[in-house]
Amino acid sequence: MPSKAQVYAQLAEETAKRLTSSLEDWTGFLTTVGRLYRYNYHEQLMIYAQRPDATACAEYELWNNKMNRYVRRGSKGIALLDPTGDTLKLRYVFDISDTGTRENSRYPYLWNMQEYHKEPILEMLKDKFETVDNNLADAFHNIARNMSKEYYDNNKGDIHYLIENSFLDEYDEDNIQKAFEDAATVSTAYTLMKRCGLDTDKYFEHEDFLPIFDFNTADTVALLGTAVSEQSEQIFREIAVTIIETERERSEEYERNHLQQERGLSDTQHQVDRADEQGEADSTGQIRQ
Repeated sequence: MPSKAQVYAQLAEETAKRLTSSLEDWTGFLTTVGRLYRYNYHEQLMIYAQRPDATACAEYELWNNKMNRYVRRGSKGIALLDPTGDTLKLRYVFDISDTGTRENSRYPYLWNMQEYHKEPILEMLKDKFETVDNNLADAFHNIARNMSKEYYDNNKGDIHYLIENSFLDEYDEDNIQKAFEDAATVSTAYTLMKRCGLDTDKYFEHEDFLPIFDFNTADTVALLGTAVSEQSEQIFREIAVTIIETERERSEEYERNHLQQERGLSDTQHQVDRADEQGEADSTGQIRQ
């Protein structure tokens, strides 16, 4: 009888094979990657297989001790495979929807891109990733393309080993490279745009994703998924920092303006009061005279 860890390992393999069998499954997985970009591919795969609608996951101890939230009785944890050690083990995380609040509970920071974030993010992308584009969609796509080319160059040996028994196995080296770069580019760009709230239907068509269907084994899906996960995480971390800094600057500017307005009202009132006092003095003086 298989162990529980073996059962979940089988679930991971079956889910991986299913991911690239349809565009709906693959883009659904990419949406999970965007929401949970701090996890690696294998963890994202397991979360998608069990709770594709998860938004913020953490282990029981973190929710309870650091976030001061309790995990609701009867909640089923999301099993993640832990390959460290001699035997395969499981560890469990819970989505925020499985938790409840106490006094002074904390809520995890989940950024959402607003219209006024676009310009600072574009400036950051130009600085960090050397893009020259003036809109986010083009910038994301070109950065994804550059990253995918670099990823292939750095991992071509492993890539040629992992594509055995897949549709890619019949390709020559140039076509293997093109298939990988095309699939990784469109997938990374989609992940970035989806997480940032851009209209993906406006920028992508079904034909753009045709290269992903050649990744039809668990190993090739892991290859592609790992590339997309690692590439998008680099960009998401920079976007998160940029949004936090932008919000801080806006908050400080608001406080300065609010304080200046209060000072302005106070000074005006002070001048009016002095004018009234002077008028009363003048009037009194005239009467006395």
